[in-house]
Amino acid sequence: MKKIDLNKTYERRGTDSVKWDHMDFLDNRATKNTLPLWLSDMEFKVADEILEALKNRIDHGFLGHSMAGDEYLNAVCNWYKNKFNWIIDKNSIFYSPGILPAIGFVISALTNLEDGVIIQPPVFYPFSELIKGQGRTVINNNLINENGYYKIDFSDLREKASNPKNKLLILCSPHNPVGRVWTKEELEEIVKICEETNTYILSDEIHCDLTRKNIQHFPIRTITNYKNIIVTVSPSKTFNVAGLPIASIIIDDEKLREMWLKETKNKYYIRFVPSLDMVLSIAAYNKCGYWLEQVLDYIEDNFSFMEKYLKENLPKINYKKPEGTYLAWVNFGAYVDYKELLDVLITKYDLLIESGHVFGKPGDGYFRISVACPRVYLEEGLKRIVVAIKELTNMNEK
Repeated sequence: MKKIDLNKTYERRGTDSVKWDHMDFLDNRATKNTLPLWLSDMEFKVADEILEALKNRIDHGFLGHSMAGDEYLNAVCNWYKNKFNWIIDKNSIFYSPGILPAIGFVISALTNLEDGVIIQPPVFYPFSELIKGQGRTVINNNLINENGYYKIDFSDLREKASNPKNKLLILCSPHNPVGRVWTKEELEEIVKICEETNTYILSDEIHCDLTRKNIQHFPIRTITNYKNIIVTVSPSKTFNVAGLPIASIIIDDEKLREMWLKETKNKYYIRFVPSLDMVLSIAAYNKCGYWLEQVLDYIEDNFSFMEKYLKENLPKINYKKPEGTYLAWVNFGAYVDYKELLDVLITKYDLLIESGHVFGKPGDGYFRISVACPRVYLEEGLKRIVVAIKELTNMNEK
């Protein structure tokens, strides 16, 4: 197996990288010296096989209109069959230019103005933005936080889903940012509630490949035959290729397929699939499993390093590595107010991490930190956090 150097750092400034060049997307106080540990964007170079496949297609000299063929569809099907024993019908795979546009299409197609769409905060904030942008109502089924371990409030979910105006649940599985990988039993209970209340489920499974050792992700489609389910998957997080957005939308039910085509093909004329997006997907799914294995091992080690570092330097923090994603979800409230810490980190210590409040009110006090980076970046970021907290603690004690 080819060994990749995940400790190597690269200069990404000057490429219009959102993470490095456009940090003002999150905080306009960031400077060119700011270390960015925000955004779910890896600092690991894309696998050589993907780059080679893209170069070969470009060298061919033609980048005309393309549609999904068997090579692409088989690559998607084989990946999820081998990873999760999920048997996907090729006719169930539909293209979207990213998962977020797909969520927007589904909200528009399955709900009406002012209808409710259920989400589970603290959760990926574009969900609520898309719901509001479509003129729908955000219905919060807040997760239960038990000392940093999150559970679903099923009684509240049943109450919210029982309202006929609340027609859709957007499930984040694995959950971003809290890092839960829902168990089979939890997923079965979600499906039971939604089936009994005739609520649609849109399961965003973009982080499904990024789980810790001995933690199993269950694609929701593998545990139920409930027809009113749409699943979104993508190679973007798995293989660090979010800049070429492609997503597979898995729809088994014929009526939902018709809905999807009416919304995308008829309304927005989404009929073709970008050739380079398919090329990278085929290469990633068929040839880059070895790359992902090494990345997952490195991320596992980074989480262990972070857990140990925080325990030694900030022992009041009860931090545990997440079950899934490469995003740490940390509360430093045992020491300082999160607003004070956020301000001093960006203005004095040139560190950009994401405040949990953007993920909904239950995220207040937390920070989301990406550990999918060379150890030197993570260690430097943690050092700055510790120094900043000690400074603020001393100031508050005086």
